[in-house]
Amino acid sequence: MSARIFPFLALLFLVPETQAIPNSFFGNGNAIPIIPAFPRFNADLTQEFLDEAKWKEEDFSGPWSEEPSLPRMKVRRMTANPVVMGEVPMTVVAYSDGSETTELAIHFLDAGLYFGYQPGGEKDREARTEGRNRRHEFDRHFERVAESVRERLEEGCGRGKSGVMGRHPMLRAGFTEYRWDNFVLRLIEREDHSVSLHIFRRGNEPNLLISPEWSGADRRDRQAMLEKNVVESETGEIRIEGLPVFTQGMTPFCGIHSLAMVGYHLGFRGSPEWIAASADFKNTGSAGGSDMIGVHRAVAEELDMRVGISSHLDWDRVERSLRQGLPVIVWRRVSAAREKHHAAVAKSESVPLALTREQIEELPQSDEKGSPSHASVITGIDREAGVVHYLEPWGYAGKNRRMRVEELGATAYAVFHFRL
Repeated sequence: MSARIFPFLALLFLVPETQAIPNSFFGNGNAIPIIPAFPRFNADLTQEFLDEAKWKEEDFSGPWSEEPSLPRMKVRRMTANPVVMGEVPMTVVAYSDGSETTELAIHFLDAGLYFGYQPGGEKDREARTEGRNRRHEFDRHFERVAESVRERLEEGCGRGKSGVMGRHPMLRAGFTEYRWDNFVLRLIEREDHSVSLHIFRRGNEPNLLISPEWSGADRRDRQAMLEKNVVESETGEIRIEGLPVFTQGMTPFCGIHSLAMVGYHLGFRGSPEWIAASADFKNTGSAGGSDMIGVHRAVAEELDMRVGISSHLDWDRVERSLRQGLPVIVWRRVSAAREKHHAAVAKSESVPLALTREQIEELPQSDEKGSPSHASVITGIDREAGVVHYLEPWGYAGKNRRMRVEELGATAYAVFHFRL
């Protein structure tokens, strides 16, 4: 590290007694990252994250990368993790309305990132033993990190106020809210899943898991809101525009992120992390044992909607959903070769070629239980061309996806239709 850079970083660790921010927020400087392999940004950003000028300028230190934006919102994630509240979080995300920061989400501990994705989950005795050890380790981290952050907040802000978000029992979760200066700091502890701190400017903290526009609209208004995103071409192609694309990363949460993408489009504001905690994942590196069906129904009920679940694709029903502005979630069997093909199609302007009978028979069939699977979101269809448009929860790489209807029909084994 050059001598020119070092003094700047050193100053970030110094906290003069004249600072208004409580000293307890900074800790003792002995923070250890939960996952040492994660990139580390060796600076304490506690003070910056509670600096109103930084919020207005959207000018926080450190390496950041921009992710696919939500509608009317910019999303940035730190690519190396700093010290915050005396701890090194696993990830930090900043949300902006385009003019200033609206939320900082500091995920100190996250089971999806901690356990990661394991194809097939824990397949043998050795993997199960290692999994149990990792879960015990996670529990110890959870207790220590939650207590550490909670104590710092209480010392600096006084006793926090308890709150709850979510109407549906499966989605409902509590938090402890602290107030310092013009900021609201919400600590959310989800046993077996996460410890996170969400910082808002006072008066901007949410009180519902659904958007104000959706909660204040009747059924007719909601239908109009959805249909305005539907575009139909002269050739009969139907597409829904404006869906967000979330980033699953190396987690087993493809179904969670696909649900979060559709949910956000419909007015649901719970994050993928919130939904994953509600689905009761078992932290085995797979979705096995989680209540994925239940959490889809819970999101629908939170929105005062319903969700129908089918074991096969009905293209007339898919088209009706899309015309109403309702994306369709599909779980499908996958293979490395076919996914490589779809990635190549996404990068080109070509129309996917029709598959022969032999090629269809070589696809991973929908009834191949135990074979690799994945969740995607259908956003459009061209019946005449025989092409489906869909999104993947892979950030920028998940956009502009196209597939033949015969392939999706052969590989899909669960289809989710939301309806008002």
